[in-house]
Amino acid sequence: MRMWPITGILTFVLLSACTTPPEIKQALATKDQAYAENEQLMQQYRELVSRITTRHQLWYRHVQTRLKLNLALQWATTNPRLIEVPDPEMAQDDAALLGPEVMAVVNDIRLKSLPERKGPNGQPIFMAGTGDMSNLIQKLPALITRVEQMVAQDSKKPSALDLSSFDRYRTNVQALRRINGMIKHYLDIDVTLDRGEVQSLAETLQQTGRSFR
Repeated sequence: MRMWPITGILTFVLLSACTTPPEIKQALATKDQAYAENEQLMQQYRELVSRITTRHQLWYRHVQTRLKLNLALQWATTNPRLIEVPDPEMAQDDAALLGPEVMAVVNDIRLKSLPERKGPNGQPIFMAGTGDMSNLIQKLPALITRVEQMVAQDSKKPSALDLSSFDRYRTNVQALRRINGMIKHYLDIDVTLDRGEVQSLAETLQQTGRSFR
């Protein structure tokens, strides 16, 4: 029985296969750093999109409040008409934009001499005016509050913004980093034996092989 071929193979394995080349470890570390940077960049982009969307929503609420308040005051103080839109349709459309809560205040503060405005089915929408400027000024804060409440309520509706793609990207990158870490941990096992210990073990195996010649 000859042991030398076996001990030779074991020596080769110990000296070569057991030690991971530094280049491989460096490549794994570089890849992990790239994963971390990509994850951080995507998170920053997600936060940027969220902040911009929030600002757009605030600006939208501001614009909608101004538009609806101007429309309410227009109906409270004038008898608006559009040449291209029939009066009944105009009254119905504007009342729908203002909503019942705001409409109640508008009809309460409409100035005297303003006529009743009906909808397409002949139903009264804007009542004939009975108020004066003093009443309008007194109830203006209530009108503003109703408009702000309506706009705020509309803003609570589900937004079309979807950030789930950013979350999925982060989850996938984290999974890749875990896999990369597992590989690195497996390759780092060889640090339990330094090169001197590996060389000593190889020489022992060689001596054992010679004793069987």
